[in-house]
Amino acid sequence: MNLAGIGSEQVKRLLACLAGGVALAIMVGDQEGTQDDYGLEFRQSVAFPRILVFLGIGVVVYLAVTFWPRVVPYLTRPGIWPLAAGALTVIASLILLQWFTPQGNGKFGTVRTAVADTSGLSALSKAFFSWLAYALLIVVLVAMFVAAARRLAGLAWAAAGLAVVAGGLGLLAHRAVTNFAPGTPDHSLGAAVHAFGYLVIAVAGVSVARAPVGVARTRESFDRVLAWRPGLPVVAAGLVFGLLALGSATWFSPQHFDADLRATHSLFDPTGLAPLASQYLSWLAWALLAVTVGLSGAGSYLRNRALGLAGAVVGVVAVLLTLFTLHGFSAIGADLNVDSATGPWQNLGSGGWVACIGFFLAGAGGLIAAMASRTKATASPLASTTTSDTSAVTDTAIGAPADTLSGGVRSGSAGARVVGPPSSGRPSSGLPSSGLPSSGATSTSAVAVAERPLEASMPALPAHRMLSGSQTGTTLLLVAVAVALFYPPTATGFWQTVMVTEIAPYVLLAVGLNVVVGWAGLLDLGFIAFFAIGSYTTAYLVGSLPVKPPSWLQMSPLWAIPFAVAACLLAGVALGAPTLRLRGDYLAIVTLGFGEIIRLVAINNPGNFTNSTRGPSTQVPHPVIDLGFIRFEWALNPLQYWYLWLFFLVIVVILFYRLEGSRIGRAWTAIREDEVAAQATGINTVRVKLLAFAIGASTSGLTGVLFASQVGYFNPDNFVLNNSILVVAYVVFGGMGSLPGAMAGAAVLTWLPEFLRDQVPAEDRQMWIGAVVLIMMIFRPGGLIPARRRKAELSGFDHSESAETSAVPLGEGMGGSR
Repeated sequence: MNLAGIGSEQVKRLLACLAGGVALAIMVGDQEGTQDDYGLEFRQSVAFPRILVFLGIGVVVYLAVTFWPRVVPYLTRPGIWPLAAGALTVIASLILLQWFTPQGNGKFGTVRTAVADTSGLSALSKAFFSWLAYALLIVVLVAMFVAAARRLAGLAWAAAGLAVVAGGLGLLAHRAVTNFAPGTPDHSLGAAVHAFGYLVIAVAGVSVARAPVGVARTRESFDRVLAWRPGLPVVAAGLVFGLLALGSATWFSPQHFDADLRATHSLFDPTGLAPLASQYLSWLAWALLAVTVGLSGAGSYLRNRALGLAGAVVGVVAVLLTLFTLHGFSAIGADLNVDSATGPWQNLGSGGWVACIGFFLAGAGGLIAAMASRTKATASPLASTTTSDTSAVTDTAIGAPADTLSGGVRSGSAGARVVGPPSSGRPSSGLPSSGLPSSGATSTSAVAVAERPLEASMPALPAHRMLSGSQTGTTLLLVAVAVALFYPPTATGFWQTVMVTEIAPYVLLAVGLNVVVGWAGLLDLGFIAFFAIGSYTTAYLVGSLPVKPPSWLQMSPLWAIPFAVAACLLAGVALGAPTLRLRGDYLAIVTLGFGEIIRLVAINNPGNFTNSTRGPSTQVPHPVIDLGFIRFEWALNPLQYWYLWLFFLVIVVILFYRLEGSRIGRAWTAIREDEVAAQATGINTVRVKLLAFAIGASTSGLTGVLFASQVGYFNPDNFVLNNSILVVAYVVFGGMGSLPGAMAGAAVLTWLPEFLRDQVPAEDRQMWIGAVVLIMMIFRPGGLIPARRRKAELSGFDHSESAETSAVPLGEGMGGSR
């Protein structure tokens, strides 16, 4: 062993980690240089004793990397990942979120300074904002990690209880601060998120304390929790959101009246509010929450399909009644010109939307319970038969010698796979056969296994393994739907604009590019050109370009969708037909050139068709639906466009999901893995790749229509090469070949720069984004939500979900393999 070489590697690793600590010190903080002293920022960053903190972080990273193989087994224990999620949530609440909006920037550090200078607050509140919050976090995390690593149930229960206490102390301290300044509206989320993070840590502690001894992985423990009472965790989450919404959240006029549910009823009951809406604000909301949670919870706990469906139906009715009530009193508020509101759905607080989330989740839990009950009823006969048969064969294997041959039946090391002649149907007498010892159980079991079909002779999966996969996907899907539908109205105007103008378009573009890059394996660096074609086609058809279409062809933006999609399809074919015989870097270079050609043509075109760098000469109108008896125009606020984007995104995702599993989708996969082998099997590779380009481009056409009608004005600078590269980065970051991954990657990487706007100096923003991408590529190379095939390539097909000991035949002894 070369000890000198090992020592040299360790020294290099330590120096690299210390250098990373210094880089982190430069990245963190608002220190800046000046034109007179460019080194001022560096000296401030590495000043003593500040630098010691970041060098300590480097040492911790060095120790983690060096002893990573010893740490990994503990990271898979039940409760570790929920513990990490809860810890990050608490840390984010203490660092990033506001705790009291009227106080400066309202963050925890600002409130801590204000509390220290304020007399009259309780000693507990001052201690919490001074040192107790961080001390509790450290104690809870250390206790929870030790409990999870050493399987100490008592310590886990104690840590879970302490986590609940810590979350409650945060709420009490926040309440003391708000009570000290009565009449001042406070809409901070820091205390609530802080309490939620500790609740997640408490759940992690319960999972550690309750995890069976044979379960050693978080996924296995999570599956068991979901399968114990399907839908019950979602119902519990719905109850929490419902209580928050109906108990303390603001429903109307956040900046003036700051009215909760009861106050809103008092405000609007004398104004002619519809009787049903008035009763909802008075008592019906509470009754609906109790009925929805009761039915869904009972359906989940009793595994009763009828009760679960009833809870889901009541949840839908409750959501509709909530929306009806919000529209009713917000319209009256607009008529009364409260806070200068001009129409319904304005001047609303978060209470109504959080109530919708609560009702939706409670009903979703009932739906999950109903679906799981039906699945279990369908699967139970096979499962029970297989389980009993497997037990019989295991008993046979244990009770017989390793290599016993009896009447053509072989038992022993094969254990669960016994072969023999057909049975005559008569029970065995238990007498010896062919002079060798035998038993009735052995003969009957062996013959029974021989007569069963192959799938019936396979060992049974536990119930939680049969149901948890679909339950997990359904649960995450329903939670995502709830967030997509009801979270945006609670966001600020800035974030609503970001979601509509940046996140939504790039999510749809990433879904389209995923077809080309993720499924077909073709690197397209000019994808933004199809986006430009869709936008300019829309501007032409609505008459916003200098060259007008014939009067009979001029139309509303929504009617331009099929024309824009067709134009992008033709452009995709025009690009792909002469170039798709190229591969790899050559194809990427050609597509890059195509994107630049389209942009330059938009600037320098004959007849000034596109109005050069100025873009549309008149604003692209907003979409309008006019059916005579009803007219709806997307022009009042960004939320209208959010739901329009969401509608088309759902349609595209459903179509592409079906396309992924079709014959064309499998052909794309074959080409991506090995184009020569795919062509040898008879796949027309040029035709299939051409379809990938055309179908991916069509999504850009749809995105161009919605983008052009939303922003009104655009120019060629919206379609530069950098945007094409960004879309490729979104797909890679989210997970190539994964529809959820492409959407998640686009959403995260478009949200992150805007989030960092108020957290770090503008000059450091790109550095932080680069660091996030670099860390992601190192520790999760498959992406945020990798495709199943890609995940299998990176982690293997035989990854064990549990360290639970498997039953093996006696003949294999201690040398048996799983």
